[in-house]
Amino acid sequence: MSQEVLRSISAVVDRYFSRVLKLAEEMISVPTVNPPGLNYEELAELVANEMDGLGLEVSVHEAPHEEVGEGGSKRLNVLGKLAFSLEGPSIHFHGHYDVVPASGGWSTEPFRPVVRDGKLYGRGASDMKAALAASVYMPVLAREAAEELDLRLRGEVLVSATPDEETGGQAGAGYLVEEGIVRGVDYTIVPEPTFLTYIWHVQKGCLWLKVILRGREAHGSIPHLGLNAFEKMAELALRLVEYDRALRSKVSKTPAYPEGANRASLAIGGMCGSGEAVNVVPGTAWFTIDRRVLPEESTREAEEAVMAVIKAFERDNPGVEVRVEELLRIEPSGIPADHELVGMVKKALSDVLDLEGKPVLCPGFLNTRYFVAKGMPAVAWGPGDLEQAHSPDEHIELLKLRDWLKAAVYLVLESLR
Repeated sequence: MSQEVLRSISAVVDRYFSRVLKLAEEMISVPTVNPPGLNYEELAELVANEMDGLGLEVSVHEAPHEEVGEGGSKRLNVLGKLAFSLEGPSIHFHGHYDVVPASGGWSTEPFRPVVRDGKLYGRGASDMKAALAASVYMPVLAREAAEELDLRLRGEVLVSATPDEETGGQAGAGYLVEEGIVRGVDYTIVPEPTFLTYIWHVQKGCLWLKVILRGREAHGSIPHLGLNAFEKMAELALRLVEYDRALRSKVSKTPAYPEGANRASLAIGGMCGSGEAVNVVPGTAWFTIDRRVLPEESTREAEEAVMAVIKAFERDNPGVEVRVEELLRIEPSGIPADHELVGMVKKALSDVLDLEGKPVLCPGFLNTRYFVAKGMPAVAWGPGDLEQAHSPDEHIELLKLRDWLKAAVYLVLESLR
């Protein structure tokens, strides 16, 4: 890359960076906590107004959602577009604006953003409101850099801001692709916290189950007349713990970020409960299972193995009724490590920042799966740090945010010129 291109991109990013930071701070100040999905209307209006002020073509799309009357918000998807020509490739920057709840352990107020020591603090700073704010400005940054370099761009840049990623994304990215609002896009970048140099090109699947055990209630003073569902739940849980120990010997051939996260896993008891009163032998108990599925596996295979453990427990405990409910099922998804889009990100990192991009497996599930399922190549690549996501004192390094902007603007110029 010529020094002229680098200087132009850097100058444009420097010119707009304070506005990007201001928007990030404003977005963090809106507590879009999910669940249940709060303050979405305020955030969507903020983003739509910013896009409109930048001259983008803006549309807002509401997805159906049943829980609005229970304290949640309307599920609003904001889409901005800047077209350079009627024909040509399209590149899409997609982000979610919902955040997980903020519990204890913070030294700052989670929804009062603070810049300190070159870092922006606040819930969603790393995952992923700062990167989403940067994405909102991406079309304008690319246009101004192209004008300075006398480049003629073709095609269009899309930016979407969507809800509910933290709970599956069906009313967000899922709605946009299922309704055909976003379709036929050539390249999609989701700026999740990949620490700038990692590129999540493939993701694990997941199977979430709720296991309910029914025994027999009795008075707490005569427990021998009951069948304690809590005790039986503990017995089944220990069998699943043993199964998980063996399961973790399964390792994907694809390296992961974070390191070591390319193993199959099963987590139990993320949610659980039993009984109604201290002096009653509980007749019902329940717990959840979170099985993460490698790209080399399927959720069907994972389910059959878990059910084999449960069926064996039932045979050994004929008086206990066990029922299993499916909460969520997501198949592993992704594109090859040698895909053109992965190569484009690697080139941008190398040419602009002299960094090596590393294609890796994501241990969680991402909105990229919705686009890939409809034939739209997508990767997750962003400036945040996964270790900061969902944690107290969540923050993002502003230098990494600035560097990501430079590399991403270069990627847009290269893909649309």
